[in-house]
Amino acid sequence: MKNFSFKKTERLVKRPEFEKVMAAGKRKRVGKLCIVFSIPNELNRKRLGIIASKKIGNAVARNRAKRRVREIFRHTKHRIEPALDVVVISGKDMVTLPHKVIEKKLSDALLTAR
Repeated sequence: MKNFSFKKTERLVKRPEFEKVMAAGKRKRVGKLCIVFSIPNELNRKRLGIIASKKIGNAVARNRAKRRVREIFRHTKHRIEPALDVVVISGKDMVTLPHKVIEKKLSDALLTAR
């Protein structure tokens, strides 16, 4: 059985970590859903950072968007091949689209991000 948890060591938390990934990483736009930045790391684990600005909506909408991204990352991280640092900037469609559609588009973007 695969480990589907989202541990503290799998999170990007510091501003310089986010800035490094966004400045030097590969950028992939997924329609109006989100923007995915990725860069390989030497830590031998995948790490995720999420940005949900006020453009998305109120706190409830932003938290829902972040929960959806974390959930999709938890289920796809074991299939991401090299160890990556990933930053996802949520878009407006992250709140309005059904979960299945978001899961399909975002998991495809995460698996092709290298």
